[in-house]
Amino acid sequence: MTKRKYSKEVGRDVTDEELVALVRHVDPGYFEEIVARYRKKLSAYLRRLIDASDEAEDLLQNVFIKVFEHLADFDMRRKFSPWIYRIAHNEAVNYLKKKSYRHLVAWEDIVSVKEMASARDEGETPEEARMRDEARVAVRRALNTLPKKYREILQLRYYLDKSYAEISRILKKPGNTVASMLSRAKKQLFKSLGERSV
Repeated sequence: MTKRKYSKEVGRDVTDEELVALVRHVDPGYFEEIVARYRKKLSAYLRRLIDASDEAEDLLQNVFIKVFEHLADFDMRRKFSPWIYRIAHNEAVNYLKKKSYRHLVAWEDIVSVKEMASARDEGETPEEARMRDEARVAVRRALNTLPKKYREILQLRYYLDKSYAEISRILKKPGNTVASMLSRAKKQLFKSLGERSV
């Protein structure tokens, strides 16, 4: 009997949590679909955290190995996405500690790719494009001055579009702490932007 591709067997309507159940109770081969769903997202996340593409790919392999090894420990009452991001987060932190890096690399921009594309489509002038590009550079530089904890929480919220609840689970911090940290992070970002414009 020929083995079919698992990604073709599992529809998009199958949730991550249902997929975990399939891996646990039906066939470990369904783990291929988990890898397919998260490879690009986690690769981008890791690259932005450690600023090293080759090492990020190695870390990604470690993440999937750990996810597979600990899948039996996953609490099926919870969402899978924050759990796998937490494992990726821990791998990145451990890597940075080993390398004695002091800072996570700043994410490229606080403005989404979609927003940047639509701005270009709305007939902006060359001068407006230049000003927008300068603003993006200023934001990127300001982010580099922030403490790691603030930079990371801004990345999770505004670049990866994580909800407060998801950030809470990924960082293992209470929801009110996440809200306070985001507020302080934004204040520091705007303060840094103001200082740099003087």
